[in-house]
Formats: sequence, structure tokens, C-alpha cells
Amino acid sequence: MKIKNFKDFYAGLMFTLFGTAFLWGATRYSMGAAAKMGPGYFPLILGGLLTLLGVIILIQSLVVEAADGEVGLLVIVKPAILVFGSIAAFALLLRPAGLVVAIFEIILVSSFASHEARFKESVISAVVLCIVSLAIFVYGLKLQIPVWPAFIPQ
Repeated sequence: MKIKNFKDFYAGLMFTLFGTAFLWGATRYSMGAAAKMGPGYFPLILGGLLTLLGVIILIQSLVVEAADGEVGLLVIVKPAILVFGSIAAFALLLRPAGLVVAIFEIILVSSFASHEARFKESVISAVVLCIVSLAIFVYGLKLQIPVWPAFIPQ
């Protein structure tokens, strides 16, 4: 079979791989039932849906022709690295640097993935997301998330 739309093929492959990883990871937790969900129930459902979506996109990439001017693989690698890298950096920065620094990092780094992003708009988005996240997670739900870096007294 010939791949007719490489962009959709790689997107479908990525969805399928991530969905399968979530399915595999969810098997390590108890499932529970629909009325009383266990910790593995939601990741299992999401992983299954993501895998199904990935397979559908993969099959569609083999059937439907790509439009003219399709983006090559090298062009889509940079945004993927920036977005996934910013997510990984957020996870690594959350405890030692605090929520505010981690949110600014994820917004500013991932904004470089788009050529349309503007620095001023990204900073405004980061400020708004910080305020909303602090209101919901720290003050509303009272989660024990460090707000500022450890060297700043709280």
C-alpha cells in the first residue's frame, strides 16, 4: 500500500503509539466499574479512544490524497519537539521551581512552535493561566503544589 498523505500518516501513527502507551499503562491500575471507577478506568478509556482515532487517521492517510503543498516531515518535527519538550520541562520544573515558573515555561516555549505566535500575547496568556490555575488548583481545590521556587519564602 502507498501512503497518500504523509502528514495524516504520521499524526495517526503518533496517536496510535500514545494511545497504546496509555492502554498499557492503565493495566497496572485497578479498573473498578462505571459506577465506582478505579484509577485505571479513565486512562484506559482515553487510551482506547486515542488508539482508535489513530487507527482511523492511519487508514484515511492510505486512502485520501493529500492537498497540494503538503508540509514535509522536517517542518513538523520542530513544533512537535517544542511542544512535547515544554510538557516534559513543565513536569520537571513543577516541584522545584513552582507553578508560576512552570506555567510561564510551558506557555512561552510551546508558543515558539507556531510562527504566528507573538511574545506579548504569550506572556498575557501565561499570566491569565497562572491566575486561573492558582485560583482553581491552589486556592479552590487546595492541592499541595508549590507556587514559587523553593528559594523564595512563601
